[in-house]
Amino acid sequence: MNVPVDVIATFNTVGKIKPNYIRLEDCQHGLQTYKIAQIEQVKEERYAGMNMLLFCCSVPMGEVIQTIKLRYHIDTHKWMLVH
Repeated sequence: MNVPVDVIATFNTVGKIKPNYIRLEDCQHGLQTYKIAQIEQVKEERYAGMNMLLFCCSVPMGEVIQTIKLRYHIDTHKWMLVH
């Protein structure tokens, strides 16, 4: 399942993208912003003719460090949280 999410990202001088922050909805339906501590892996994917990047990231959430997967759709510029 893919869930659309807000992401703040930066681009370097050669156009490489790096997600820095992600905003997720909490149990009370409020929005929480989390800093992405580390990008473990980046993979280029092609699915149904669409170019994508898959980022495996470590995100501190309180006392726990969660590993999340973010998919960036290059053609539409949309971010998805992959479950």
